[in-house]
Amino acid sequence: MRKLLLSTVALLAVGAASSAFAADSAPIAISAELAQSCTINSGTSTNVVLDASAPSDGVPGTFNYQCNFTGSPTLKFTSANKGAQSTGPDATLVGYGIYLNDTPPSTPASSWQQASATPASYTGITTTISPNTQVSPSFRLGLDAPLVVAGTYTDTLTIDIAP
Repeated sequence: MRKLLLSTVALLAVGAASSAFAADSAPIAISAELAQSCTINSGTSTNVVLDASAPSDGVPGTFNYQCNFTGSPTLKFTSANKGAQSTGPDATLVGYGIYLNDTPPSTPASSWQQASATPASYTGITTTISPNTQVSPSFRLGLDAPLVVAGTYTDTLTIDIAP
């Protein structure tokens, strides 16, 4: 009988300890973080041929990007030559305008962001697009004036994007 009584007391003690443990809790804080980022998508133009005779209209290009946040990215334009440069004995540098905005331009290329004034940052793109949505703003390039000296004019315009 004595062994049975000791066994019962031991089981009661274990049961009481289990009950006390089950009533306890421990909070665990969970967090995660993702930095804002933007990417230029592969559909962006890599070659735009400017119109030598109707420069004020500009030539549409394709520029697509997306950001992982709602808001406006910062875009930075950099012209390698500060304009379109021809080569040869009659080497000439001509100015051109860069237009990137939510709506098509209503002014001539000479009033747009000028290649000669780059690098320059631009922040006027839509601020209400949902995260991870591809944005295709109106993108145009146009000579400031018609070409008057024969030649092939080239430049490389780089667009960098950052949150």
